Amino acid sequence: MKRYQQQMLLPEIGETGQEKLINAKVLLVGAGGLGTVVATYLAAMGIGTIRIVDFDEIEETNLHRQFHYTPNEIGQKKSTVLAQKVRAQNSYIQVNAITEKITKDTIDNLTENCSIVCDCTDNISARVLLDKYCHSKQIPLVHGAVSDWQGYVTLFHSKNKYRYSDLIEIEELIRAQTCQDNGISSPICGIIGSIMANETLKIILNTHSTLDGRLLYIDSLKNVFKTFTIKKSPFSSV
Repeated sequence: MKRYQQQMLLPEIGETGQEKLINAKVLLVGAGGLGTVVATYLAAMGIGTIRIVDFDEIEETNLHRQFHYTPNEIGQKKSTVLAQKVRAQNSYIQVNAITEKITKDTIDNLTENCSIVCDCTDNISARVLLDKYCHSKQIPLVHGAVSDWQGYVTLFHSKNKYRYSDLIEIEELIRAQTCQDNGISSPICGIIGSIMANETLKIILNTHSTLDGRLLYIDSLKNVFKTFTIKKSPFSSV
């Protein structure tokens, strides 16, 4: 436990909380700009099992924000490389790499025994699939997204039972696009990914989160931080 002694000084963690972290199993979908950050912090803090799902290969255009990858690894599978890197950082935890696409046919196997899902994707179809699955299984879903200098974080299927469909109006207001459409600043990935890791931690420790039913929006160009209250959609129970 010596490697965790500084975080165990926090009253919210202590020995009991650290045991919860060690026993936790987290599914991380997406090993890009957000996923690299989330995986790094979860591994460093001792999350016992991390399952990384991503079928993409490393490209040169990824390198400016996906900091674990190097030019020599271009063409290799992101999930495989990321798992190797975070496993080297903490050899006491289990990190599994899965290089297949998450679909309605594979999601049951990919989420098996996981108690939390981190949505680090930039794919709307994958987000909708994760939302529906986590709704049906009542698995907390930590959701984040980035575009240009902006990003946001929120929680779904946690204590207050909000869903991705509840977010649509706010998402249209912010008009978030993928980084392929609109470019991306590297530090915003780090900011949003760090908050996602922090929210995952709080779920495991069963501490209160102000983002359960609210959305934190950040514009890093203007240093604007805003919190939106999410209104439940009439389709949330579907």
